[in-house]
Amino acid sequence: MKINKRHIYVLLIVATLLLATRLILFLQDFTNKTVESILMWVIYGVSLLTFSAYLYMHQEKFKDFLKTYRDKLIVFCLIVFLEMGLIIANQLPFQKTHLFSVLFISFFLIFISLILPKKASRIFDIVLIVILGIYTIGQDFYYGIFNDMFSFKEAVTIREGVESSESMFRFDLFYVIMGLAVATALVFYIRHKETSHYTLSKVRFKKAMLVIGLPFFLIQLNAIYPVNIARLHTSDHYLYTSMFSKKDLVAKFGLTNLFVRDVFAVMTPNFSTKRDISYIENYFENYQKLHEENAYSGIFEGKNLVFIMGETYDELALSETLTPHIYRLKTEGISFENHYTPVFPRTTCDTEFIINTSIIPSIEDGPTCYTYNENSYETSLAYLFKNEGYITTALHSNYKEFYTRHLLYKGFKYDHFYGQHELGLSDIDIRYDSRFYTFSKDYVTQQNDPFFTMMITLSGHSPYTNSNLAVKEHIDQVDAYYGDTYPQTIKNYIASQIELDLFVKNVFDDLEEKGLLENTVIILTGDHYPYTLDQNDYEEAKGIEHSYEKHRGNLYIWSSDITPATITELSSSFDILPMINNMFNLSGNYSHYIGNDIFSSTSNLVHFKDYSVFDGQDHIYLSGSYQGLFTEQIETAQRNYELSKKLLRTNYYHKL
Repeated sequence: MKINKRHIYVLLIVATLLLATRLILFLQDFTNKTVESILMWVIYGVSLLTFSAYLYMHQEKFKDFLKTYRDKLIVFCLIVFLEMGLIIANQLPFQKTHLFSVLFISFFLIFISLILPKKASRIFDIVLIVILGIYTIGQDFYYGIFNDMFSFKEAVTIREGVESSESMFRFDLFYVIMGLAVATALVFYIRHKETSHYTLSKVRFKKAMLVIGLPFFLIQLNAIYPVNIARLHTSDHYLYTSMFSKKDLVAKFGLTNLFVRDVFAVMTPNFSTKRDISYIENYFENYQKLHEENAYSGIFEGKNLVFIMGETYDELALSETLTPHIYRLKTEGISFENHYTPVFPRTTCDTEFIINTSIIPSIEDGPTCYTYNENSYETSLAYLFKNEGYITTALHSNYKEFYTRHLLYKGFKYDHFYGQHELGLSDIDIRYDSRFYTFSKDYVTQQNDPFFTMMITLSGHSPYTNSNLAVKEHIDQVDAYYGDTYPQTIKNYIASQIELDLFVKNVFDDLEEKGLLENTVIILTGDHYPYTLDQNDYEEAKGIEHSYEKHRGNLYIWSSDITPATITELSSSFDILPMINNMFNLSGNYSHYIGNDIFSSTSNLVHFKDYSVFDGQDHIYLSGSYQGLFTEQIETAQRNYELSKKLLRTNYYHKL
């Protein structure tokens, strides 16, 4: 049977009708998932058949095209090879939109190249080959560390990235294969002396649009659509426009699509509208949080607070022998056994932001510590303490311009922020948390005023090799204690955390020496899990089965007069501010925070950077991969993500 246009149109109509059936009958909740899944596979099958029939119908034209435009064929083959290589190397899940998306963006880029003047076209192709090769290798490296892809918007943090990534590079055969593929493509392209050109006419433009438009239409047939406007996060279209999960975007649309989309996103400024303000005001009017007093309400009223954020602290390092002072915090105070410290795009900086504001950091707009470093928060932790007459101070052993902390903490309303240079720390001193406290002790406490002091340590940062001075200092002690129980990578990590324990010891000693220990609360939490460790070693040591479990962190609260307790309720970094608000009897409005007082009866959720949440039982994606029923908690989570985005864009809390 000879295939003609009518057969193509019939197939497209059938696929469209199947999509309409899916949207009308199966889009809402409480549907038959099995039937819907079968229907989606049928649509995908018809889509493949449609594209195959189109190729078959135009096979002679395509043969002529391949002969005439061999240079473009080289570019096309390389794009497909890089795409498949990245997907296979990182075991990204199969998505029905991926094939058509790669075809669409490849056809689009080839069309752009063809209509350029020949010299410009040749430059365009060579630059594209080189950039896509470097981009693929860079994304693979980044994914191996963060389980996500990077965005060009994060280029503003390249200095911090370089300084933080020492010894993180690991050789991979994938890089050699991709490099050889790019080199081969360049050799064949350069040896092919003729540069293809497409003289554009009305007829040719129409034909080109049909070729590009077919895979684009097939993408729409196989995309995930939102149940309603309130659930936009379930939509593949929202994923593509917002790029909130670049990992999912690559799985669904391909790496080249991410590259092109990201380039355009960088050139498009973020802005807020009056609608954003209206959304926020309507939210606060309709979703007020009512807080009831509980057994921990006001128990620390009037006391001082030293808050320690331990760089990469994980309970893997906890030991009564090696870290006795951290062990003291945990066993003599309140230990939260079901606490999570979710990692957001800018790791440490974002955790600082979460603890100080209880707002979800920027996911779509670039690094919070750069994109929104001029925002201010009259709802922050420091602001609440200032309202009660406290002196508020933040200290870090790195230089304060790192992650633009000198701007962020001004927006957080701290009275003072001291970094490496203000404290007089040398580049050697900053690698030892114990020395950090020694240089800081005159700024940590106040004798005549109540104080809230936040301290951010550094010794626990990678690399976990002897090039880390903290590791070199303490590795013999760890080796002697653990022997062959752990691999060397884990023991090196533990050695780096002994400095944090000495830091905690110095806190206790200093407060006791100054007569302030009885009236001071100490809180310790980590900023993120050790994602730069060998993840196979880490997962085995921790017994981790699911990726979200890596974010399970730690939170200890110590006070001389508190009854030791173990808290099993689900909590996260977002809940720390509301909890402190309750325990110190501060004046914060609980409705202004994403988190909840951990001791309240409100059910908590852990929010992650990929629009997924953990409710204590299930890890649920709110994106297109979410297939469960929508509960009140899921609706709340979606509002939280949307609210936080608008709060940042409008600098709303500055207006308070």
